Amino acid sequence: MIKTNGIITSRKNPTVLYASLLCDKKLRDKTGLFAFEGIKLFEDAVSSGIVIEKVFATSKAISKWGETLLSPAYGELFEVSDEVYAKMSFENAPQGVFTVAKKPEKLVREYKKDAFVMLLDSLADPGNIGTVIRSAEAFGVDSVYVGGNSADIYGPKTVRACMGSLFRMDVKVCDRLENDIKSLRDDGFSIYAAMLDKNSEELTKLDLSKGKIGFVIGNEGHGVSDSVRDVCSGSVIIPMREGPQSLNAAVSASVIEWEVFSKRYKA
Repeated sequence: MIKTNGIITSRKNPTVLYASLLCDKKLRDKTGLFAFEGIKLFEDAVSSGIVIEKVFATSKAISKWGETLLSPAYGELFEVSDEVYAKMSFENAPQGVFTVAKKPEKLVREYKKDAFVMLLDSLADPGNIGTVIRSAEAFGVDSVYVGGNSADIYGPKTVRACMGSLFRMDVKVCDRLENDIKSLRDDGFSIYAAMLDKNSEELTKLDLSKGKIGFVIGNEGHGVSDSVRDVCSGSVIIPMREGPQSLNAAVSASVIEWEVFSKRYKA
């Protein structure tokens, strides 16, 4: 029998209310905590060394995954009624596992000679940010820089869209992306804004096989901002057939990441 800290049946329980309020960015910023749902994300977080504070689970979830959820290293486990869980949940079809964890500390790193980074300029859609981070892990990106005014990387929708990649990738949140671009260029990076411009080079014509390189993906509606474009090394476009004017931000990022990966993988 799985031992928990008791069953919570009141939707007004202070511990439940506090965990539920982590949907608010201000509280996440203040406490350094964030929340996510699902057994797969829980397992990914644990295997990635994320510090688990509390886990709330329904009786059905505990009977199914109790041995996985219960460990001194994984924080406190609370059983909650279905009604209480419905109060907490962000999901439309929840699995009954709600985790509160500490945001991981981001360390300053030195980049290897062929490092590859992606930079996001005011991306507003959490799903887009999550998809970029997920594909970045798949295609060998070293770091993802998320500029100010972007959706919060620790928001529930972003965490879900990352599918665990947020726990494993080096993701940096930047107050001013321009300053980070300048620092990267001082470190030998060539940084290109992905945008339609008369001076833009085609992505496939760049030498992507070596060297430190990075690409900026702009806001879904307005593209790369002028202040960010002005500090980049240049700009690029993804060649495509006539008709479509642009691609979704996350799709554009994935195409660029694949193009770099394919050149370096072959090399």
